[in-house]
Amino acid sequence: MPRRETFRSTRTLGAGALVDSAPRFITNDASVHLKMRAVIIDEQEEFTRDWDWYAVDQDGHIGHFTSAGMRALPKSVKQDRETTEIIARYFFEQAPVVGKWSVRTEAEADCGGWKEQGFERHIRDFALMASKGLFSFDTDLIRTEKARYYLVAIPERILLVSDLPPDIRELTSRIRAPLRFIDCPYIREPTTAAW
Repeated sequence: MPRRETFRSTRTLGAGALVDSAPRFITNDASVHLKMRAVIIDEQEEFTRDWDWYAVDQDGHIGHFTSAGMRALPKSVKQDRETTEIIARYFFEQAPVVGKWSVRTEAEADCGGWKEQGFERHIRDFALMASKGLFSFDTDLIRTEKARYYLVAIPERILLVSDLPPDIRELTSRIRAPLRFIDCPYIREPTTAAW
């Protein structure tokens, strides 16, 4: 039987925000998860937790997105919390660094400037994902029809979904983006919600 570990979200949404910090049990073997029943992310949790989720574009490149509790999650993400957490855990804790990264020039203006948090703190997770070969997107901190994700960090060496371990590749491939991340500095919420 695969070893089970507790995974606890460490991302918070600021003062007064409700954050689910209850332990979730996840196996180390993602293929076992494929046989398990999916747990749905309810609307309250969707908008009170900063979700990290992933998609594969038409070139097989991988995008990392953070919701900040502000964006509606794609249907395929909402339908399976365990898969979402397994994929995030893999990229944050296990995926190897494959190269350098750069910050998109407009990212500072898109986030409102680095002054409040500081450059290093603000881009830490985005840089980590890009160093692992992913295009990494943050989100506008507004709730309007103009809300969008914006590209923050760009990998120097792009990871292809075909480069992933088979079980993680299968889970990550469930969310397909009918576009090219390299050509999309901005992706609107209605677009991602349909994936």
